[in-house]
Amino acid sequence: MFKKISKILKSKRHPFEAFQVEVSTYCSLECQMCPRTFFAEKWIFQNMSMETYKQIQRHFGLTKWVYLQGWGEPLENENFMEMVSLAKEAQRFVGVTTNGVHLTEETASRLLDEGIDLVVVSFGGATRESHEALRIGSDSDSLVSRVDRLIRMKHERKMDKPVVKISVIMTRLNMAELPEMVPLAAKLGLDELMVTNIDYLPREQCNMLRAFHHESPTEAFQQSLDKMHKLGKELGVTVRTYPLKAEEVPMCEANPLRNVFFSVDGAVAPCVYLRIPKKGDISRIFLDEEYEVPQTIFGNINNGDFQDIWDGESYKKFRKVYTDRLKGGFNISQTLDLFSGSVPSDTGQETVREIPPLPEVCRTCYKAYGL
Repeated sequence: MFKKISKILKSKRHPFEAFQVEVSTYCSLECQMCPRTFFAEKWIFQNMSMETYKQIQRHFGLTKWVYLQGWGEPLENENFMEMVSLAKEAQRFVGVTTNGVHLTEETASRLLDEGIDLVVVSFGGATRESHEALRIGSDSDSLVSRVDRLIRMKHERKMDKPVVKISVIMTRLNMAELPEMVPLAAKLGLDELMVTNIDYLPREQCNMLRAFHHESPTEAFQQSLDKMHKLGKELGVTVRTYPLKAEEVPMCEANPLRNVFFSVDGAVAPCVYLRIPKKGDISRIFLDEEYEVPQTIFGNINNGDFQDIWDGESYKKFRKVYTDRLKGGFNISQTLDLFSGSVPSDTGQETVREIPPLPEVCRTCYKAYGL
């Protein structure tokens, strides 16, 4: 085992960009787009044990980042700070995405003590009404105050980390007001404002909320994003927005060649979208149709060595598809026609080349379409 790991380390200092570790599937909120809301009776509530975490920790030397995030609220795990500490002892970059409910003054102080590198706080909208309608149970004013306090404490200690970002999700209901997030970001002194899609649609209610489109864009939505970028330049705020059009990409943002997802029970998966803590298969809405895909894991860190899991034939076969997709050119002009049933027009342009289709479990995932 150690010879295998030594070989990898010699070939590349950090062969992995990130280990994403789901440390909790609990959450005190009832968010309108969260699968836990829709699959409550089938949801598996669990905090990752320290025993499981330490099995992952043994391999931290292989990765650049340890990112503590999954389908629950990471700060629900009572051992969260110890988990951060162990990752920092391994000299890894450590990040977390949180709903901010538990981001108290004491918690903020401990995060600074531990030297966490990145804190992303999730928002539901620019106004109290839109935020609290989407993230039921979260108080907008309190959340802003907690973020403000974390940043002020960082400055008072004359520290350059953590990087603090806000992530706000785009919906059809909040697009018009999203530019209002930019002055707030400037006032708080955020390092970045991220504007993301609802990229997993567990039920039709989420499909109705999505702001992105397949073919027919909503011009006003793009205008809101353009306004955000303009305000960002004027106010000195870094604004990162995700696309509003679904178009197939050679490699999704999850990048299973460089990232690994460890679920709360220690299962090893390519990404968080293929391992949801519920009983049964994964339900998705894609192109207005409902699909079921199997939970996709390649082993469990509690009963198998990570390197053996990574080198397993099924995992290698899954990754090879993406390796092949990254080779050479890529023509996306006919991306969604296979699902829509439409016949692409003859543009007279030769396709760059044939590429392997997406793995079957990824074909109905919107992350594979650049969102």
